[in-house]
Amino acid sequence: MINKTTEVQKIEFRGGLFGLVLPFIILFIGIISLALTGNAMPMAFWVPTLASVLIALLMAKNPQQCAEYFIKGMSSEMIAIMVMAWFLAGIVAQLLKETGLIQGLIWLSVSIGLKGAFFPLITFIIGSLLSTATGTAIGTVIALAPILYPVGVALGANPPVMLAAIVSAAYFGDNIAPVSDTTIASAYTQGVDVPVVVRSRLKYAFAAAAIAAIFFFIFGGSGLEAQSDLSFLGELSPKGLIMLVVPAILIVMMYKGLHLIVALMTSGTFGLLIGIFTGLLNPARLLVIDMNTFTVGGVIVEGMMSLIDISVFAMLLMGLIYLLEKGGFFAALINSLTKFTKTPRSSEFTISIVTILLNILTVANSVVIVMEGPIAKDILVGKHHITPDRSANILDSISAATMCLVPYGFAPLLAYMFAGGSGVAVDFSLLTVTAYTFHGWALLLVMCFSILTGWGRTFSKPFTPETKIPLN
Repeated sequence: MINKTTEVQKIEFRGGLFGLVLPFIILFIGIISLALTGNAMPMAFWVPTLASVLIALLMAKNPQQCAEYFIKGMSSEMIAIMVMAWFLAGIVAQLLKETGLIQGLIWLSVSIGLKGAFFPLITFIIGSLLSTATGTAIGTVIALAPILYPVGVALGANPPVMLAAIVSAAYFGDNIAPVSDTTIASAYTQGVDVPVVVRSRLKYAFAAAAIAAIFFFIFGGSGLEAQSDLSFLGELSPKGLIMLVVPAILIVMMYKGLHLIVALMTSGTFGLLIGIFTGLLNPARLLVIDMNTFTVGGVIVEGMMSLIDISVFAMLLMGLIYLLEKGGFFAALINSLTKFTKTPRSSEFTISIVTILLNILTVANSVVIVMEGPIAKDILVGKHHITPDRSANILDSISAATMCLVPYGFAPLLAYMFAGGSGVAVDFSLLTVTAYTFHGWALLLVMCFSILTGWGRTFSKPFTPETKIPLN
């Protein structure tokens, strides 16, 4: 255990700042190499991540302190919540797969003549409504990816575009939803009310969404042609459509603001009962134990095991990130901003660049906003008298856009794993998904345009561009 003295002590590394960031250099080289070769899978990420842990222990002046901080980072409350939610989501996804919901939805789509080319656009719209109502990016991916991805692909939608639409939609709502943790964090760190922030950022979000919608429409069906032989999916019948009540319950409970774990546990339990009662699920499939091969399977075990890869990677990654925090990297980075913040425009660009970098390092946008928020407020609001809603919008919008585009971010990885477990072939990499995540790219471009031109920039005091000094 870490005592109180150790808890506040800064960890030191050989070589100073270089020794601190060297493990992350190793980590990113490994992850990017895997991504570029089309092998970006969470289980494959374990190897470069563990190599980074080894480098951190070797570079630390006090390896025992380093190990203690690493374990503390792995055991954070945020990680515990995410891992539990992922395990429950895996069970729900496995349940829906075995009870024939996918086949039922495909049967319905074929019956009404729905074209798969429109699926990415439809998915983006539906997902954006869901994420805006619930305020959770991960919850949106959990609710939509296991169902809509295989349906869309089976009907001829472009597979990576389908996943990109789900990820894009997830972060659309995460950016503007009043109940989103990032919206709340960006508002309160800048000292402004949530409704004010939401109203002021709609123009950026809707402009980016409109651009994204056009591209999802253009590229939605440009990949695989509609499958003429759907036999690989099994019998197409409407029987499984009754299982739509499971995601419906999940969405309603998230909309009402219940904890994601409560919503997943409730909807999953209800779904198991419905499946057994209707005969869609054999009770024997709840738990399958084979003592001859010493293996355990079944809906519950297989569902949890399907997401063990990303869970282990997340724990290892969060442990390394905690070392960066305790090593003083984030504080040093943020405190070095002053020389790049002489004008409102340069200040906004600087805050944006640091926001991108911190999101790439932490893959946790709400954490980044809380961490960077006070500095952004001091520079943008305090120094240049930019209104706090504008400052909050830069923090949140840049973070949301970045999280769409980081291939090892939890939402893209989660969507990718659900795709792999859906029964539909996945013959593309996470980098391909990133290329099609149009809302992320569009939101970055919109915010860059806004910063460059001053669109949406307002001041709490009159401002003279020539002098770059707010007037008293």
